[in-house]
Amino acid sequence: MFNLNFISASTSEIVNDLKTKGYFVFEQALTEQYVDELLQEIDFEQILVNTNDVGVVIASDIKFLTHCLANSKKAYDVITSRKVLDICKGYFTDSYKLTNHRVYKTSKKGHMPWHTDNNLQSGKQLSAKHNMQGLLFLFYLSDVTTNAFQLVKKSQNWSRDYQHEIYLSDSFIESNYSQDVLTLPMKKGSVIVCDIHAVHRAEPFKDEDYTRYTLLFQVDQVGSEYVGHGEKNLVNTEYLDNVTSELMDYLGFGFKRNYPAFPNSSIATMKLPDVWKLQKRLLSQTFQALSTKLAINLLPGGIVVNVKRMIWNLNSNRSKKN
Repeated sequence: MFNLNFISASTSEIVNDLKTKGYFVFEQALTEQYVDELLQEIDFEQILVNTNDVGVVIASDIKFLTHCLANSKKAYDVITSRKVLDICKGYFTDSYKLTNHRVYKTSKKGHMPWHTDNNLQSGKQLSAKHNMQGLLFLFYLSDVTTNAFQLVKKSQNWSRDYQHEIYLSDSFIESNYSQDVLTLPMKKGSVIVCDIHAVHRAEPFKDEDYTRYTLLFQVDQVGSEYVGHGEKNLVNTEYLDNVTSELMDYLGFGFKRNYPAFPNSSIATMKLPDVWKLQKRLLSQTFQALSTKLAINLLPGGIVVNVKRMIWNLNSNRSKKN
């Protein structure tokens, strides 16, 4: 999973960087093979409609797998890795929990505003900023040359002065902190960890041929004052191969969650080309469903049952031969 150099990197030095600088960067922390295998677990082209499962959703030009703890063992292993837990254990002074996570695919264009991630929500809306400690982990799952992560150095020290703002404008950062903006284009597998109070964004871009894949998750030191803080963590129990009290607390077992999954998605959040692609798929499936329903309604029930038995027997015999 991790390259040996990242595994052997001193956790105390990583924590010291986070507490003094507000961020830590390590190029190619994940092996290239591991990243490729992780992406193979996720079908970004399959948008679920009336399918009883978890999958990818679309919000504008970005595709998200929000519930990757339920749908990607590779992502689960990164998020719950010993290295990540050791960083959290060294950084936080009280109980900490995984509050959100996602794998996403960015393409074509994007203009994210400057912001911090110390957000409180009321329903689907951001309602305020909090003062809890927190860490944002971001792994590049592709080579990032454009739309790189950007961070304003030392901004965790002054961002609390702007708690009343959801976003900070481009002109404000350009006028006051342009010399402190750190832009981080790196190879796939690279990791960035930063204080959630640091002002950051993804660098704006417009390129029809460019795609970026990212694994992102956030860990907050959630106190009794903020019960309900965070999104639901849907976990595939098959992945729980080393259950400890530390892991259970980190994943939030028994802890209330009030926030809806991000992003808030529906047909309305899809671009017209994606809606049209979905409609073409649904049209084909609709004809298949109508044909099946028509056959079932016209044929006597006994014949339908016998046909199903014949199909089952054929499939069973094929399985035995293989």
